[in-house]
Amino acid sequence: MRFLKYVYLIFILVIIAACIGLMNSCGEEQVTLDSSIEEDFIPDHIVGIGRIEPELRILELNTEVSGIVAEIYFKPGDFISEGQTIIELSNAIEKARLEQEIAKIQIQINEIEAAEAALASTRVRKENAGVSYNRTKKLFEENVEAKSDYDRAKTEYESLAEEIKRLEALVVSARNRLRQYQADKKLAQAEYDRKIVTAPKDGQLLAVDITLGSLVSPGTPFGTFAPKSPLTARCEIDELFADQVEVGQEAYVRFQGKSEPLAMGKVSFAGPYLRKKSIFSDEVGELEDRRVREVWIRLEEGTELLFGTRIECVIQTEK
Repeated sequence: MRFLKYVYLIFILVIIAACIGLMNSCGEEQVTLDSSIEEDFIPDHIVGIGRIEPELRILELNTEVSGIVAEIYFKPGDFISEGQTIIELSNAIEKARLEQEIAKIQIQINEIEAAEAALASTRVRKENAGVSYNRTKKLFEENVEAKSDYDRAKTEYESLAEEIKRLEALVVSARNRLRQYQADKKLAQAEYDRKIVTAPKDGQLLAVDITLGSLVSPGTPFGTFAPKSPLTARCEIDELFADQVEVGQEAYVRFQGKSEPLAMGKVSFAGPYLRKKSIFSDEVGELEDRRVREVWIRLEEGTELLFGTRIECVIQTEK
C-alpha cells in the first residue's frame, strides 16, 4: 500500500514537470514568432491628419503704418493680380507732399533747360567773338586796326569765356539740386506707398476683417490671402512611421473617418526633422511627448477643396 502511494506521487511529479517544460517551450516559440512579425512588418499605407492649403501657405495681410481705412477695393473671394491695391489708408498729407516734390522736380527741370539754352547761346557768341578778336588782333599787329578796337574785341571775348564758366557751374548746381529733389520725391513716394496695401502675388482674398473708417495698426492683421499655387494637403505623420515617407509617393486625401478619396496626389515635401504637433495642437488628449514629420501632398490640378478643410492624408508606401 505504501509502495503504491510512492508510485502515485512520482507519477504526479513527472506530469507536472512535463507540463512546465511544454509551457516554456510554447512561450519561447510565441516570443520568437512575435519578434519576427514585428521586425518584418511594414505598412502598405500611412495615415496622417492634415488640412488643405495653397503650397505657398495662407498669408496674413498687414499694414506698415497705422491709419484710418479710406478705401477697400476688393471683397473676400475675389481673385487679385500682384500689385493691385487691396486697401488704402487716409493719405491726404502724404499725397500733398508727393505732389509738391513732383512740382519742384518739374520746375527744376525747366531751370536746367533754360540754363543749358543760355550756355549754348553763349558758346555760339563766344565763337563769333573769338573770330572777331583774332581778326582784330592780326590787324592791330599789322598797324591797320586801332588799339581801342583790339581792346574792345579782346574784352568781349574774355567776358563771354567767363560767362560760359558761370553758366556751366549754374547747370551743374541745377542738376545737383534736381537729384536732391528726386531723392526727396522717392522719400515722399515711399511714405505715400506705405498707406496703400497691395497684393503680394496673384491669388485670392480670403478674408477682410475691417470696414471703412476702421483704425488699423502694423501689429494686427486685417485679412488673409491665398497666393496662387498648387493645392496642397499639409499633414503630420507620427514618428513611428515617419521614416517610411518619401517624396514622390502616391497619396490621396479623404474626410476624417471616411474611406472615399476626395483627391489624388503625390508627396512633394517631407520634413527633414521631427517636430512638435502643430496643425491640431488644440485637440484634447493629444500626446505632447510624440513627435511628427511634416509632409506636403501636392494634389492633382483641377482639385477643388476649401482652404482649411481638415482631412486625412493616406500615403501609399508599398513599392
